[in-house]
Amino acid sequence: MEQKNEELKERLYDKSYTCPICNKNFKAKQIKKGKTIFVEMDLGLRGKFKPIMPDYYYVIMCDNCGYTAVSKTFDKTNGKHIKAIQKNINKNYHPKNYPDVYTPEIAIDRYKIALYFAHIKQSDISEKAYIAQKIAFIYGDINNKEGELEYNTHAYNWYSEAYIEEKFPIMDMEENQFLYNLAYLAYKIGNKDEAKKTLGKLIIKKDISNVLKEKIEEFRDILRNDEES
Repeated sequence: MEQKNEELKERLYDKSYTCPICNKNFKAKQIKKGKTIFVEMDLGLRGKFKPIMPDYYYVIMCDNCGYTAVSKTFDKTNGKHIKAIQKNINKNYHPKNYPDVYTPEIAIDRYKIALYFAHIKQSDISEKAYIAQKIAFIYGDINNKEGELEYNTHAYNWYSEAYIEEKFPIMDMEENQFLYNLAYLAYKIGNKDEAKKTLGKLIIKKDISNVLKEKIEEFRDILRNDEES
């Protein structure tokens, strides 16, 4: 295990950031370009890589004040966000000492801290949904069905709300990908009828990409097999 961790460490580097809350400079672990191998894209449109999963390193945490967010939104703070965070932040914050190589459990812990900050800064509901789905993915990596279901349910409910309240792109997703993701989440929480209905609407669209078309057909095959079994 120690030898494997040393090999994985060589694929990481320290990236410099400036915290938008306390304005201090700090460094966070990121994966070097070209140091992962793409394996496949799963049903949830999550890229699978080896020997290390990039999304374990998507959470950025300031080691001075503790502000934590996913890389997509770390710098996207306004005056309202900053005021809310500064009001709720722990003035006696002591940074957590994480190892360089993140286990699934460590990645989940970091995402949950990012979710906490998303709540206190009153971020868009889609940001909370994005984080919840990442947590669900990683719970799936370790076969924790209870945790996976809990956070997929949060993600489905929050993305459903975002669909009504927010404008596209939502967390970098255009409408077709977003609806596919909603269908996937509906399926993951046991609402197969809703998944089928959403996929049915998507498949007849003319502006859908070939990659998404293939995934929709794969998804529909899975649903048909589920009905037959």
